[in-house]
Amino acid sequence: MNQEQENQLFKSIGSIEATQQAILKEVTDLRAHVDDRIDKVEKRVDKVEEQVTNNRVKLAGYAGGGSLLMLLAVEAIKAGLK
Repeated sequence: MNQEQENQLFKSIGSIEATQQAILKEVTDLRAHVDDRIDKVEKRVDKVEEQVTNNRVKLAGYAGGGSLLMLLAVEAIKAGLK
């Protein structure tokens, strides 16, 4: 191998290494971006789950209150009929 071929080989190897480093950096940046997006989605899901739970508790409270009112009304009607 002559000097020119050897120089060309080293340039090619250097170019390949630079390309690999650029690809690695891009993949690392993409992963950081994806991780950030996943964290945001998880926060949104947690918030929605909390809101759904709160709504279920409210609904159960309303249903319980409605049942109590119905029971009191039935008892009042019973007492009025006697």
